[in-house]
Amino acid sequence: MTDWFRLRPDAAAPAVEVACFDKKKYPYFTDAESFDAVDHSVVFYEREKFSPCDMLFEPTFLIGDNLLALFELLEPSMQFKGVQMYRKFKPAETTHPLFWLPYLPCVDAIDESSQIVRGKAVKLTVKLSALKKRRVAHCRLPADEIWLLSLEAAECLLRRQPIGILLEKVFTQP
Repeated sequence: MTDWFRLRPDAAAPAVEVACFDKKKYPYFTDAESFDAVDHSVVFYEREKFSPCDMLFEPTFLIGDNLLALFELLEPSMQFKGVQMYRKFKPAETTHPLFWLPYLPCVDAIDESSQIVRGKAVKLTVKLSALKKRRVAHCRLPADEIWLLSLEAAECLLRRQPIGILLEKVFTQP
């Protein structure tokens, strides 16, 4: 039995404004169909400076390039497509951060004892039986995309000192 943690954005981290995401191409919930429809692509952002976050949670979940190898190691079945960021009005004058759109089929691990308000988890409880032999899991509620890390995976992530990410311990049921 192991502890599990939910990936959350750090409210204290600088906001990342990526206004040019096509919400049809990059929906909030990435399922197999929407993942297959995306090619490796370019997205333009409008901020003067791109905030240094290692994951983006909106408008869709993206993993920073420096964490790609970790997630490939932790969950070899995950698939990824690259998303290169460019500044909209002066693309030659700034850095071009690379992110990765992940796809991992959802698992039914959310326990009925979870407290759900308007389709989002307020108090999340997961079923350990649904997470056996996993280190990374992807779950979904009507208004909430949930990425979970086992204790082992969370420790690996924290050793890389990620920016803009919080890990929230979740309750577990057998």
